[in-house]
Amino acid sequence: MPEAPYPADTRAKGWRFELNYEQIDQSDTWDIAAEIPMAQHSLLMMWYVAWKQEPCGSLPGDESTVRAKCKVSPKAWALMRDVLMRGWWLADDGRLYHPTLTERVLEMLEYRRKTAERVANFKAKQREQRGGNTLPTGE
Repeated sequence: MPEAPYPADTRAKGWRFELNYEQIDQSDTWDIAAEIPMAQHSLLMMWYVAWKQEPCGSLPGDESTVRAKCKVSPKAWALMRDVLMRGWWLADDGRLYHPTLTERVLEMLEYRRKTAERVANFKAKQREQRGGNTLPTGE
């Protein structure tokens, strides 16, 4: 099994899940889902549910649990399963990942890393300035 794409404790922590409408419109899965009643709605729900999971952007490896979390009835799941599960792959942590969501999570993690680095550099410069700008004590 492939390795999980990011750490198990990865959470969105307020990071918004934004839909890329252009990417969705160009998706074969979206077009196929249009042929099955409520399948497009269920796709959106799957992405939303996955975004809230830990790790972010993943789903449990058990399809019955995925179905229940996404509020899809067993009868509807039987009709939609193939289209809803397109692109999802099972990682060594027992969770399902999708390339589009994985890409978004990795973008989020990289943004957070850069922000933390920028803040650390700013604070280091502030400490240097405070240390170099102290008033003489008169001794």
